[in-house]
Amino acid sequence: MTSYRKEYQEEMKHIHNEIIRMGYLVEEAFQKSVTALFEDDLTLAAEVKSGDDAIDKLERSITQACISIIARQKPVASDLRDIAANMKLVTDLERIADHAEDISDSVFKMHDKRGNLVIPQDLYVMSDLVKSMINGALDAYVSRDHDLSYKIIRLDDKSDMLAEKLISDISKQMQYYPEEELSVLINLIMITSHLERAADHAQNVAEWIVYYIDGKYAYELGDETYGASGN
Repeated sequence: MTSYRKEYQEEMKHIHNEIIRMGYLVEEAFQKSVTALFEDDLTLAAEVKSGDDAIDKLERSITQACISIIARQKPVASDLRDIAANMKLVTDLERIADHAEDISDSVFKMHDKRGNLVIPQDLYVMSDLVKSMINGALDAYVSRDHDLSYKIIRLDDKSDMLAEKLISDISKQMQYYPEEELSVLINLIMITSHLERAADHAQNVAEWIVYYIDGKYAYELGDETYGASGN
């Protein structure tokens, strides 16, 4: 192995390890945000908000490291694909963290107005689904698992359907709420949207893994794998 290849591989290993570390922080932030929602826990919500800067800093650091490798190492095609996928992937991870922070913001806004609010069961179901998508996408990244990546991609349809149903159900409830309490339901709709967007970004992470492995975007590889519904 030439010194060039050894140096390149060591740098890429460091980047991969940093992405795994960032993924852990993002997954933790998401879990804390939904727990804060369900338990009305302002301490957890505050932890999510205070931890977002560290995730942002990691995203910038990883992106800069990728740019530096391109500039110095002049990687070959397959190497460049790996670097490009990593740069896109960390952007999606950072967006998931942003949505966790947005959910935490809503927890603060709802705190004094929740009253006897009952969280819709579908919101628990959807949060569990999105959590499994994030976890699965990160596992697929670590193991470069092609099949698991496709499984995560297919799950996004379920997230979309749950979000549509939740928003419809919550909107119907609004007619029975006094005007001063409507802001709580509005925040639940916003939280549903944040969950849906987090699922979209988890799907994107899985698609970038497919891109790295196959050299093609997932949707180019056929409806049989991309468009089928997940189980």
